[in-house]
Amino acid sequence: MMIYRKPSFLALRLLIFEVFMVWASCTMAESLDMVGYGLAPGDLVKFDILDDEKDPLELPIAPDGSIQAPYIGAVPIAGLTVSGALKELVQRYSDQQIFVVPKLALSVAAYRPIYVTGDVRQPGAYDFKPEITVEKAVALAGGQLTATTADDPILARARMRGELEAIETSIVGAALAFARLTAQLAGRDEILDEDIPAIARSFVTGPIAASLRAVELRILAAGNESFAAQKEVLMANLEDAEDEITLLGELARKVERTVELSHADLERARELQRRGVQTLTEVSNIERQVSTEEVRHLQVLSDLAAARRNVGTLKSRLAELVQQRRVGALVELQTQNTNLATAIAARRAAEEQFALLSSMSVEELANNKEIVFDFKIRRQTDNGLVERPATATTPVAPGDLVVVRMIGGSTGPAAATLPRSDRTSRDAVGARFSAVR
Repeated sequence: MMIYRKPSFLALRLLIFEVFMVWASCTMAESLDMVGYGLAPGDLVKFDILDDEKDPLELPIAPDGSIQAPYIGAVPIAGLTVSGALKELVQRYSDQQIFVVPKLALSVAAYRPIYVTGDVRQPGAYDFKPEITVEKAVALAGGQLTATTADDPILARARMRGELEAIETSIVGAALAFARLTAQLAGRDEILDEDIPAIARSFVTGPIAASLRAVELRILAAGNESFAAQKEVLMANLEDAEDEITLLGELARKVERTVELSHADLERARELQRRGVQTLTEVSNIERQVSTEEVRHLQVLSDLAAARRNVGTLKSRLAELVQQRRVGALVELQTQNTNLATAIAARRAAEEQFALLSSMSVEELANNKEIVFDFKIRRQTDNGLVERPATATTPVAPGDLVVVRMIGGSTGPAAATLPRSDRTSRDAVGARFSAVR
């Protein structure tokens, strides 16, 4: 609960000074609040192997707290700071002897989104930025909900029903997309009921859900077929390359044996030449033959080395194909999870608004000249979900849910109230948490 008062000029100068001091005490890369931030599922990290020429990878932190690092697979980093996670990755690459001296870079590409629900214009999920406050979060959600005496409760309820139906369709779409990606990661060609998030299963019924499910199944089948075709081509190329290595190895052994026999013939010819049995010309011809066979042997060995490099390249491409498909699915899975959370939050807010509209008549809307707003933050901690009261300046952390509640007619000392004025309401969006009807 809060009261908004216009800051004085002195208070504004003090605020600017405090902001400058905070900025001066932070690094250029991170704000003070984020220096000790513990990475968590839902965050997106940027990972770069500095010794290669490939672009950095954006890796999502999976629900189990791990990322899929190139060449070594799952590495748990949830709960670690960025520097701690980097040390863990360096240690893993060293232990598995992938690199002698790993040169890696790690940073946060995107934090978990924050969620704003309740009496705001656009409830949902929004990108987290360091130093965001409750006030800024509500501004991202379009500001607090307002109403005017011109609103017809019947028309408003009809409009709200349509919004609820559209939101429920979004929930079904996001839930089925999530299920399709879950099936893809499991290597299946079918979507099981348990692939659908439990929070959305009750919505995935009826003809619309069946139609969307059929579309997701076609997408899943097409994706699996494309991946299988690419993998089959690479596997065939890899098999041919390995056969080439076998043939070149056999050829190298035969050429090497021929070179050995030619050297023996050359030694005998030189001995006979010393005895006067063979001429110097005959010995020179044998020496040229030995040189030719040695050159051929070197060429075969060079071809064998090239074939081995080709096998290594094909294996790398095969591993990269598998990893890119998995990482891509995890990134999209996180996106659909965010979309689902956004739609669920929007539905709850719409239901609350519908209930509010259903309980208020035109006379009540006209007589209710004051609105106060109450703010709370719900945050997942090691001890479970915690709900705390908040004010406009309370910092918001990644993954937080900001709950905005509109309380009409309150005149308590902690209330934020203003007389009814549509212009004042518009000007106050994102600047203070009070509204008018």
